[in-house]
Amino acid sequence: MRTKIIIEAASNHQGNIFLAKEFIRIAAKIGADCVKFQSSRYEDLTDKSEAQAEWVKQTSLSDDDHFELIQECSKNKIAFLTTCFSISRVDFLSSLGLKEIKIASPDLLSFSMIEKLADKFDHLIISAGMHSVRDIKRAIDFLIKNKINATLLHSVSMYPTPLNKAFMHKFLWLKDNYPKVGYSNHVPGIEPVKFAMAQGAQIVEVHMKLGKYGPGRAAEWDLSTEQVEELVAYRNILEKMLGKEKDLNNEDFLYEEEVKAAKRFVGRWGLNA
Repeated sequence: MRTKIIIEAASNHQGNIFLAKEFIRIAAKIGADCVKFQSSRYEDLTDKSEAQAEWVKQTSLSDDDHFELIQECSKNKIAFLTTCFSISRVDFLSSLGLKEIKIASPDLLSFSMIEKLADKFDHLIISAGMHSVRDIKRAIDFLIKNKINATLLHSVSMYPTPLNKAFMHKFLWLKDNYPKVGYSNHVPGIEPVKFAMAQGAQIVEVHMKLGKYGPGRAAEWDLSTEQVEELVAYRNILEKMLGKEKDLNNEDFLYEEEVKAAKRFVGRWGLNA
């Protein structure tokens, strides 16, 4: 299966709609599948005194911005995605005509919001950072019991995440315990992303910056455009290496070259007698 590559623009556009559009254009040019923004609102914050509150106020997208960015994505042939942070935004976001929606790690166990979003969207993408295996099992039980179509992303909610704390064993555990999995990266590098892709991640999400120092915010865990290009190229290599899964449905399938080799060598020394 082809791994979907999501570029997390987050709020790196700093509330500038023209810069947000630049993220879309560059992500599309690189070959990513999707650009993700954040539909957070200052008025929805429960604690407006927290340090992050002013940043949310400064960078929030207006309702009109959402429509404008969706149009820009359509023009550049790349999918638009956003994160829902509040149950009060579900109805508006569902009016955008999107098929899928993102749910951030803090809301892994916000079952009332997840259930409402599942009624409005065909597919949910849910990050599982800042939650233990015990919590993730609760989320898995809820998703399966309610037949919710969701992909769970392994994530470590450290900004940045040191390589030795990427905890890819947790990704492997998730892969063994849930059918649709992916990985959201906060490591300042692409090694864990490549690992997840090679292990069959259906989705990888990476933060991106437009330059070492911007324009826009450029955080330590954001990948450069060159690193994202490398991931797209690696995804294409993986596709070539894996071959076509449908060929496994034919129990007699062999490549023509192997058929010729079999005729020449199988039974040559009587070992198959």
